[in-house]
Amino acid sequence: MTSAGPGESWTADARHTALEYYRSRLVPPDQAVMAVQSGDFVSVPVGQRVMLTLTALTGRALELEHVEVRWLPMSDFGWGADAFEGHLRSNVIFSSVFSRDDVNAGRADFSPWWVYGGNKALMDGRDDARPLDVCLVSTTPPNEWGYVCLGASLWDARDQLRLARTVIAEVSEYIPRTFGDTWVHVSEIDWFVENTEPPPDRSWAYPAADPWDHPIAEYVASLVRDGDTVQFGTGSTTGYIPQSGVLDDKHDLGYFAELTVPGTVELARKGVITSKYMATHPGKFVTTTAGNGPDDAAFINGNPMFEFYSPMYVHHPGAIGKNDNMVAINNAITIDLTGQIGASTIGPRSWSGTGGHLSYAMGAYLSKGGRYICVLPATASSGTLSRIVPDLATGQIVSVPRDIADLVVTEYGIARLLGRTERERARELIAIAHPDFRAELSKAAFGARTFVMPANEGGD
Repeated sequence: MTSAGPGESWTADARHTALEYYRSRLVPPDQAVMAVQSGDFVSVPVGQRVMLTLTALTGRALELEHVEVRWLPMSDFGWGADAFEGHLRSNVIFSSVFSRDDVNAGRADFSPWWVYGGNKALMDGRDDARPLDVCLVSTTPPNEWGYVCLGASLWDARDQLRLARTVIAEVSEYIPRTFGDTWVHVSEIDWFVENTEPPPDRSWAYPAADPWDHPIAEYVASLVRDGDTVQFGTGSTTGYIPQSGVLDDKHDLGYFAELTVPGTVELARKGVITSKYMATHPGKFVTTTAGNGPDDAAFINGNPMFEFYSPMYVHHPGAIGKNDNMVAINNAITIDLTGQIGASTIGPRSWSGTGGHLSYAMGAYLSKGGRYICVLPATASSGTLSRIVPDLATGQIVSVPRDIADLVVTEYGIARLLGRTERERARELIAIAHPDFRAELSKAAFGARTFVMPANEGGD
């Protein structure tokens, strides 16, 4: 395990050499991006703070041809405009408000991206793997032994920088120094760009609670037991649960997850999350990224409770499943009456991405005593559409197969699907649909050939 300050065995000469290397490679952003050449494939691992570098790359885009940047956009650089056509193009691995329109209009590409194994083809050395030409990451300044820390938003940054031909690091004093697998030596990085600006507070990304959020949170809390290990996925409904207070009376929860939503780190600060009984990392808060604002960052900085690891571990269903009583809590957009769950598209239109949803649903399924909780409001479009549907819409991507569907929660209750027949699943899901849609869902279900139901079964 790497500590929050590796390198103590280095000699004085080696330390001097490392810091000299760093100083010789510290350049302005417009000089660093000269490493990007026409035809290059550039990657920005999720959560990396590289605004200066991306701005500089945008500034020289018209000098380049057919450069592709794979990333999760958290800012809009305008690359979908006609002026950038043939010069710079986004390759999006998880759609957001900054990229959704471009993806759906064909001005940006979308890559289906299961976070676990996202770089598998390249890591396995496959002949058909696309080479990674340039990787952009963000780090702390080097410590006295010449190591930099990737901070509290690791994701697959460490994996990618070791696969790339050229690595550019944007260096910031504001990045926390963390434990786990987050430290790399300066010699693994080609160019450094200094950024003195404080990072944006991303807590705005979660809107105020909707009327359905608290009832859903209370139902979820009823399914969480003292000593469970939990995971919260990204999204407004799951994002409300940790900060709602419904878990404040729980004891010794563990945390093994890909990320944190607002209030999760606060549960550790309050002593609700202690990971006392977590099988794999007792006493630790394990993730790839944590913190939703400056207070969280300050609490995480140098705090040995928090450990950060690659998705090749944290998103591995087998690793997740080694934790007994693993409770995975994730958002969905829609679910059909057999339990097929859609979480990344609305019909064929891109909305988000796979993320860790499938990994944690599988991990909870593999866990002894594990539970996978899928949450969604009962309706969409101001109550005019049911999110529980007889059949998924044409083009709808299935994020989680019905085979491992388990607990589904709306503001109207809990549907228990695991081990149930299609007929039983339909009844469970109709019971938690909005009352205005239950009759038509019942009619659709009991007339469906799939269920082979007797003619006299139907209705509420």
